[in-house]
Amino acid sequence: MRRAILRAVELVRRGVDKLVLELPTGYGKTEAAPVIYKAFRERGVCWKAIHVFPLRTLLHKTLEKYSKKYGDISFTYQDGDISLVKSGYVKDPYFTGEYVLTTIDSFVHNLFKAPVAELPRLLRGRSVHYHVPFAYIYPACVFFDEAHIMAEGGQKAAAALRVTVEALVDAEIPVVVMSATLGEWKWEVFKGFEFVTLGPKGTAGYDPDFEAELEETRYVTKVIREEDVLAVAQEEVKSGRRVLIVVNNISKVVKWYQELRDYGAVLIHSLLTREDRRKAEEALCPVPDKCEAQGARIVVGTSAIEAGVDVSFDTLITSADSPESVAQRVGRVCRRGGKCEGRIYVFGKDAERYLGVREWRLPYKEGSYVPLLSKNLESDRRLEWFLRQLYRMLYVDPDNLSKVFKIFGYTYVREYGLLEVCTSVEYSPEKCFSTSIDRVNFPVGVVVDGKVQEVEKVDERWLMEWVENHGEFPILYAKKYVPGVGPL
Repeated sequence: MRRAILRAVELVRRGVDKLVLELPTGYGKTEAAPVIYKAFRERGVCWKAIHVFPLRTLLHKTLEKYSKKYGDISFTYQDGDISLVKSGYVKDPYFTGEYVLTTIDSFVHNLFKAPVAELPRLLRGRSVHYHVPFAYIYPACVFFDEAHIMAEGGQKAAAALRVTVEALVDAEIPVVVMSATLGEWKWEVFKGFEFVTLGPKGTAGYDPDFEAELEETRYVTKVIREEDVLAVAQEEVKSGRRVLIVVNNISKVVKWYQELRDYGAVLIHSLLTREDRRKAEEALCPVPDKCEAQGARIVVGTSAIEAGVDVSFDTLITSADSPESVAQRVGRVCRRGGKCEGRIYVFGKDAERYLGVREWRLPYKEGSYVPLLSKNLESDRRLEWFLRQLYRMLYVDPDNLSKVFKIFGYTYVREYGLLEVCTSVEYSPEKCFSTSIDRVNFPVGVVVDGKVQEVEKVDERWLMEWVENHGEFPILYAKKYVPGVGPL
């Protein structure tokens, strides 16, 4: 086990209940969480754990790893996807299990009196059992994985993260936060937490083994034009290098994927059905522990690939998005360390600011990415105020709770609520995907009693009218979906 993880375990044993593991990508933070949970449990401060993820795909992959590695712990999960049940995993909407893996959406709504298992009742203004999930949150140790993604999810997500941490600390619930890329805002949001970080020789955070792994790893950063992306990618693949291309524009990644099909490209984005996403990930890594040798040579995707993909590439071609996102993407390059030259090609506005970064894995070294990270965390203050009031109330009138939930767009986390979109009229989770209403810019209908009804325009007003008339969220039907590519 890595030294910083051992240090975290020791801090827990000495009585520390609020921890931030700010450790580099590929260090093994997520894999070590159950070990830290056991240390908490041995102290008697919790008898269960709730592990919160920003992305469903990260949750799913971690659940598979944990179930194989930690046979002495009982794992369950909660998110909007029921497909894992067919694989033998237990869905746990009220967090009753010993170690529950869940999404930030499910956790926040369960904590703030909108239990995910009873949303249809809440939408109708009926009473819901909001004390039940909190009864199982209270005796737990809570882990927040990839916390930077939660903070970057918009002003509502930032507000939810702030107040959620406040509420848990106020209830004296042990909290562990994990990320490689937390900006200066961390000192305010995680005030009073003990930080576990890496540091140079002579400090408590020095990890000679990890530093030795990266001793012969070098990164070279170059700025290119967007119109040169395909040419650079083709040249890199021809030279025998494994290439990752990332840009937050689904139309672009689909177009580039189609241009690179002859090179065996794999496409990954958030509007693929769960079945197509699984097939893409199998192509990315067809044989566990042999991903680099036998997997796809070129992958084109959106930020959906930033977390949860434990595969190493030689080259990254990326749009100049936030430093947090770029650093996470670089974390997929020369991921195993060793003698490796990672080539980073950046395009787009402000791409030049990344030219000065020479160190992408050891944040304490000169020339690291750390100075580029966000200073402030913009937050929805109105939502912050409401969540604080809601947390303190023992009882909330069901009708008022329903009205406020509607005011915030049926979600305390996202700018827009999530909808299920399917490619089959008969509902099958594997043939569906979840997306926010603002991203439904492709032809859809709505499924009612197994039949598709026409919809002129899917927007917030239409959604509110639908929910008021039906008391539940609609299931949409993508009229034009190309297998392995997505909706058109």
